[in-house]
Amino acid sequence: MFSKHLQSFTKQSQDGTRQRGADRQNRIDLEHQRNLLFPFLPLLIGVVAVSFSAILIKVCQVPAAAIGMYRLLMTVVLLSPFTLFSLRQRRAFQSLTRRDLFALAASGLFLGLHFLFWIASLKETSVASSMIITTLQPAFVGITAYFVFHERLSRQRIISLTLALVGTIVIALGDAARTHLTTSLHTPSLFGGSSALGGDILSLLGTICMSGYMLVGQHARARLTSTAYNWSVFLVAGLGLMAYAAISGVPFHGYRPVDWLWLVLLALAPTLFGHALFNWLLRFVNATTVSVTILGEPIGAILLSAWLLNEPIFAYQVLGGLVTLGGIWLYLYKAAG
Repeated sequence: MFSKHLQSFTKQSQDGTRQRGADRQNRIDLEHQRNLLFPFLPLLIGVVAVSFSAILIKVCQVPAAAIGMYRLLMTVVLLSPFTLFSLRQRRAFQSLTRRDLFALAASGLFLGLHFLFWIASLKETSVASSMIITTLQPAFVGITAYFVFHERLSRQRIISLTLALVGTIVIALGDAARTHLTTSLHTPSLFGGSSALGGDILSLLGTICMSGYMLVGQHARARLTSTAYNWSVFLVAGLGLMAYAAISGVPFHGYRPVDWLWLVLLALAPTLFGHALFNWLLRFVNATTVSVTILGEPIGAILLSAWLLNEPIFAYQVLGGLVTLGGIWLYLYKAAG
């Protein structure tokens, strides 16, 4: 009798051990699956979302200033419940100094100019050219930091910045040759007229303004949460574009119903599922990982424009794009090192 009980107990113990081992293996498998999906799946979703920004701007038949204004102010409306009704956010605003407020205002104006120039560039040049040029933003930040803040630039960084600029020059010269503007530059449609090279210049101006936005807002960004900071600068940028639109005679209404749909999607997809998702991921991965991942935006936008808009991709854009993206990747990689 005792022997039977002992055998039964031993069998139950072995079964329990096997079950615990199976449970442990299942947990390991689930953890492995999570590691495979996170953070790669959220990063992929973010890149796809922001890649649609240029496509939506291309199909939206609304002036550049109005597109930027509505995109920013719609985003402000979306963020307002999380900003205005939060005691933590209100206390953060109350702690801001005059210098912080000035930085917020200047940062918002730079952001508004970025949207104005960049959106206008997409009305002139191809998605490929415009998006590749925008990847120069880290380069301009590094160059400005060198001259203004005397931050050291290593030889590797100088080489990577040079590569990025060379790639952009290849694209600009290719656009100039393609539109027969090698010797005469027409003024882009933001001011009247039309040219692909003019669109490249607008994209470059937008990239410089984005660099100013990043540099000027550093101090204030450290004093506020990402939600409160975004709400503040988006509000300033949106109101700035509203003033520009009013002065320049840009209409605020009378657009097609489908254009209003594109404007709403611009506020939702690239902002909530793109930039907001990247901000959230900064809690789990380093900034360089996010920055390098965002380099996928021009690639995604170019592929989407070829697929959805039937925009041709030229050999000089591929060459210049590879050189530019390679230079920026090398710059960010060295920054991480």
